[in-house]
Amino acid sequence: MFDARATATEFLDQPDCDPALVAASYRFMETVNCHFGGTRIVRRFLAAETAGRHAGAPFRILDIGSGSCDIPLAVSRWARTRGIPLHFTCLELGNHAVDIARGQLARAVDPSVQLFQEDAFTHQPAEPYDCAVASMCFHHFSNAQILTLLQKLRGFVIHSVLINDLRRSRWASLAARPLLTGTGASAGVRHDALLSIRRGFKLSELNTLLGQLDRVTVSVKPARWFRITAIIRFLH
Repeated sequence: MFDARATATEFLDQPDCDPALVAASYRFMETVNCHFGGTRIVRRFLAAETAGRHAGAPFRILDIGSGSCDIPLAVSRWARTRGIPLHFTCLELGNHAVDIARGQLARAVDPSVQLFQEDAFTHQPAEPYDCAVASMCFHHFSNAQILTLLQKLRGFVIHSVLINDLRRSRWASLAARPLLTGTGASAGVRHDALLSIRRGFKLSELNTLLGQLDRVTVSVKPARWFRITAIIRFLH
């Protein structure tokens, strides 16, 4: 079951997904991101990317598959307290997710986080981004789609891309079960969470996949709580 990436479709990816399930799914993901490393990974990446940068124009970040925008909003708050100028352009395609994210953004009143209902595969910005970030998003794509998207990003991302996703293993699946039970996750949320792990990545296979890209450096590493990170730097 864990030897190869699963290809089944999550309920969340279905266009007729129940809005109540979407809301519950994003509440669960927000909990996981907040307490189990998802937000911390992005924060550390951006701290390193902006280190030594002189004050001036905000560091421009493309956030792909932003969901409820919980990570961009949390990182924006963190950056603001440290005087780090950031600007997030968030892309999310799902109607229900966009509705949830718009509500979060309205409550936060943070002009540094901007949301567009767009497909990352067709997005074409007016000006380039300094970097791109994708959190728990790439496991929704096939290997071929991942390579296609990264090649596209090369055209308007100057420096780097962070993939912040799930590490596939039987242990990860076993560890997720008590968390799902403890948070009172519904059957639909449990289904998608466990399937997401099976659609995730092993270190060696993600390293091999990203190694097919030309003119890049790639660093693939494990992270706490069964996450995996990959940083792709474009060589110019």
